[in-house]
Amino acid sequence: MEDKQLPVHLEGSFDSIYGNFGYRFAALLLDGIILAPMTIGFLFYNSLNLNNVYVGILVSNVINIFYHIYFPTRFGATPGKLALGLHILKMNGDTITYSDAFRRYLPNLLLGLIAIINTLFAVSKADANHYNDLSWIKQSEYLQSLNSNMFSIQMICINAFFFTSFIIFMLNERKRSISDLSGDTAVVKKYYLKQIKEVMKK
Repeated sequence: MEDKQLPVHLEGSFDSIYGNFGYRFAALLLDGIILAPMTIGFLFYNSLNLNNVYVGILVSNVINIFYHIYFPTRFGATPGKLALGLHILKMNGDTITYSDAFRRYLPNLLLGLIAIINTLFAVSKADANHYNDLSWIKQSEYLQSLNSNMFSIQMICINAFFFTSFIIFMLNERKRSISDLSGDTAVVKKYYLKQIKEVMKK
């Protein structure tokens, strides 16, 4: 399979074997909903004391990395994608490895690293007593005010990443995002998985 690539279409089928924008966006939203209790929990935890932010950042990012690397490697997709009937494959048709899943998540990890650095820098400049007296919404605004220029750059980077990924996704036949290009993967509909495997064996 090493020299082969996933087919653009299956012979005799007019349906795309790849997850379209609607499928992928819905899966992304569903993953966000699944992770929402953790996000809310850490927002509450971080709001209790400024020093909690350090622990919150570390643990929440470890969980995120585990979620986006373990599930695709173990089950072929994140829970959100699985619920939408999607499956991640290497471009040669093989099952993805931990290394592939890590490389696939790497662009998001780099974006997250920018956010972590900005937040840690803001926390280092913050007054703990003032922070602890604020509501959790005001706490976030306070931290951003301490590093406003870098937080603005962070938002520009995030928007540029998602816009570029969307353009790339829409312009290629296999509906691959920046993450797919980074990991040398594609997201297919699980319904066609057996047929894809049979084609790749020929």
